[in-house]
Amino acid sequence: MRSDRLRGCLVITALFAGTSSASAQVKSDEKTDKKTDDKAKATVVAQADPQAEPAPPAEPSPQTGPSPQTDMSPGAPGARTMTVTEDQLRKMIDEQMAKSKPKGPALEFSGYARGTVGLSVQGGKQVCFGLAGADTKFRLGNECDYVIEPQFTARIVNREDKSSWGVVVMPGLYRTFQGPPGGDNSFFSNIPAEFRQIYFFGEGVPQLLNGRGWGGRRYYDRLHLNINDQFLEIEDGDGAGIEDMNVGVGKVSVAFLMNPNSEASQVAGAGGAPIATANLAPFKLTARITDIQTAKEGSLQIWAGLYSYSTSKDQQDPAVVISKPDTLFRFAAYHTLGKILGGTNFVGAKVDAGSNHLQWRAVVQEQMAFNNEHTSADLVAEYRSNKNRADSDSPWIKNDWFSFGGRVDTQISGPFRFLLEAGIDRVMPETGDAPQLIKTTAAFALNAGETAGNVPSFRLFYTHGFWNDAAKTSDLGVYAQGQSGTRLQQIYGDANNGGAFGIQAEAWW
Repeated sequence: MRSDRLRGCLVITALFAGTSSASAQVKSDEKTDKKTDDKAKATVVAQADPQAEPAPPAEPSPQTGPSPQTDMSPGAPGARTMTVTEDQLRKMIDEQMAKSKPKGPALEFSGYARGTVGLSVQGGKQVCFGLAGADTKFRLGNECDYVIEPQFTARIVNREDKSSWGVVVMPGLYRTFQGPPGGDNSFFSNIPAEFRQIYFFGEGVPQLLNGRGWGGRRYYDRLHLNINDQFLEIEDGDGAGIEDMNVGVGKVSVAFLMNPNSEASQVAGAGGAPIATANLAPFKLTARITDIQTAKEGSLQIWAGLYSYSTSKDQQDPAVVISKPDTLFRFAAYHTLGKILGGTNFVGAKVDAGSNHLQWRAVVQEQMAFNNEHTSADLVAEYRSNKNRADSDSPWIKNDWFSFGGRVDTQISGPFRFLLEAGIDRVMPETGDAPQLIKTTAAFALNAGETAGNVPSFRLFYTHGFWNDAAKTSDLGVYAQGQSGTRLQQIYGDANNGGAFGIQAEAWW
């Protein structure tokens, strides 16, 4: 309503200004010569529209003799009647309206969400298949959880040097199908959201080599494989850093992170009972260089990290002994090459090492698109070896894991699509039989577009899992706590396979 009143007042004012100016000009022109008349006409134009250029002299009328409005001879009465054109009036109104609009930070909205509902073929609700000794699982039709992560980015200051300064806020919600320990009866009815990210930033800063400075709590150093929802790199936490500084050969990022609000690291207190302590503070230093050009369609990225602890003597309880855990070092290299088999090839290797821990992994992924991107195929293979021991006097405990699988996603017609995914996971302990799981899923989908990446996507799926006897008895199998645990056994008992069906919605924006 305020904008409409303002626009109306501007229209009336502009019309009044134009009419008054024209009348004043006629009276003054009766006693002036041509030179004075031209000057008066310029003044009238300025009164009608201060930003408009002086109008050119009117062409003579085609009728015999000059008309009273266009007679430019000296002493002619009413040399010109000035009116405000529609374009000039619109320009005046738009300028005034622009000045009246409130100014504030530019707000961007993005995020991710997914949710699933499903039932087991044998009865009861869907329980998902996964080996407790594996790092991940194949995700299509096999996610017994829901996630809501809306993200708001406010750019508060935009400087003339093209840097942008602002804040990122992301409340988040993550829940599995099963309730939390302790019997929280409100678990299924409330929305216990928390701030997953809230940090300040300054990006495109020339003094940081057009990089980005940040500080706060955030998702950081995430390198993701979509087909199995795996983070090869993930360093979330509270901290500060500088990222994506352009050093010519690539982009450099460094950060310091910890969680000062958490005392998850516990020590033995008086009588041996575990207690939380402020004398043991874990932290990590991370660094990476990305976008190292290796070929026309190829790039390399190198990651490194240090995981350590700050310790001190407990001044309150002499019975508490603070032992500093191992310092770990991380090093990884990942290479991406385009135009391979009609798609993009990704290979990587990573090592984590400490006095009592050694882990390495190798991964390869091929993502392809066919039929003008209406069909896509995604293949991934990974091998990971892990060794741990309690201390230098204890034996090593080894656990290796191998995974291989793929997904095909093709258009049927319009927004309708068909997806097929299959994968195998095998855990290889140092002693005993190797648990193995094969998971397959077929799904029909409704996408907001004609390609696999168009979302939102709604999927009607059927998933079936097959596991060996070792997966039922081993601590690294399907019945162990960690993935679905006892809930899988509650549904399938002593069986070696089982199925589930359901509907999933997923979107990122």
